[in-house]
Amino acid sequence: MRKTLITETMKNSTRIIYLALMVMFAIIGIAACEESAETYSEFTKDGEIIYVGTPDTVLVAPGFEKLQFSVVINADPKISSGVLQTKDKSFIQEFDVVRKNNGQDTISFTVDLEEGEYNFDVFLKDNAGHQSIPREVNTVVYGPKYQEALISRGISKIKTFENTAIIEWRNAPDGSISTSLTYEDATGALQILEIPDDMAETTLDSYKLGGQIMIESTYAPTASAIEVFTSASEAMFPEKFQLDNTLITALKLPFDASDGCYGSTYEKLTDGATGEFWHSCDIPEDLYPFVMSFDIGVTANLRGFRLDKRSSCCGGRSPGAYQIWGTNDLTGAETVDIDAGEIADWEADATTKGWVKLLEVTDNTQETFEADIPENASNFRYIRVVGISSINGETTANFDEFTFMATAVE
Repeated sequence: MRKTLITETMKNSTRIIYLALMVMFAIIGIAACEESAETYSEFTKDGEIIYVGTPDTVLVAPGFEKLQFSVVINADPKISSGVLQTKDKSFIQEFDVVRKNNGQDTISFTVDLEEGEYNFDVFLKDNAGHQSIPREVNTVVYGPKYQEALISRGISKIKTFENTAIIEWRNAPDGSISTSLTYEDATGALQILEIPDDMAETTLDSYKLGGQIMIESTYAPTASAIEVFTSASEAMFPEKFQLDNTLITALKLPFDASDGCYGSTYEKLTDGATGEFWHSCDIPEDLYPFVMSFDIGVTANLRGFRLDKRSSCCGGRSPGAYQIWGTNDLTGAETVDIDAGEIADWEADATTKGWVKLLEVTDNTQETFEADIPENASNFRYIRVVGISSINGETTANFDEFTFMATAVE
């Protein structure tokens, strides 16, 4: 009996606790609903928040201190305008939305900006002032600093001949999209050529000695750029041209140097290529001092001489002191043996025989060199190269190539 009474008492207590909990949860629920209602009312006191469509895509195309924006909008008919602004709102640009299509459409506009990096927000609005979630755009404006850093394509060498010129190009600069060459032809008229990036050299059929050359390379900072940037440089054609080496032959006058030893010949000196050499034999005519005589094939106003050292060895055997002489008449032009007396005696004899000294160098230290011959009033066909002494003091001589240059030929 006592056990039954205790059990009933426990059941009654459980019911009381359960009812109390139910009442408490009901009170909490009512309070929460009232608070939510108050919050919602405050949040929507001006009406429910309305968003218009966000820009689907924003495309940016750079120009010089400007950007072209193309804002792709969806079919939301409420969209009537938009705003482009920087994150710090230091720049704000509004734009109207005038549709050309009922569905998706694109609105384009251009803004002028100073060079630099920009972080924009683009959002759309309706006539009631509701706006979209912003679309973030990071981009760069290009201007004078970018342009000043650009370089035009370089020229590695200009080779000029009597009627033609060859321009050898350096590699096209990274990022360039084209290069144009403007130059003066033989009449002084300006000619323009487009130079492909993969072109290593350009042959010109007409050019002006000392004429102007202009190179302009074009760049686009991005594939979508609405304007290109250019970098220009200038150069000049040489004042002289290389004589045709195929016309040059050796005269081999009395006491001239021989064809040489170790497989060398005079022809290797004027074949237009380096790599094969002339090397003196161990005979007085070949050793310093020596004389070599050439028929250059035309009567020319000689203005330059180039010697290429022996490429495989012994560049110190190039001449440190040398002379260039010219004449137009070989009748009685044979001179005395240069090894038979003093150099001054040979010079006096050469002058008596009609030879004219065009150039004298006494202090050359360059193993390969190019020397200007002073302007002279006469043109010459027959030329003598007189080696007085070598750079390193040896009497043995060797070199790869002779090149003669002129300003005019008859």
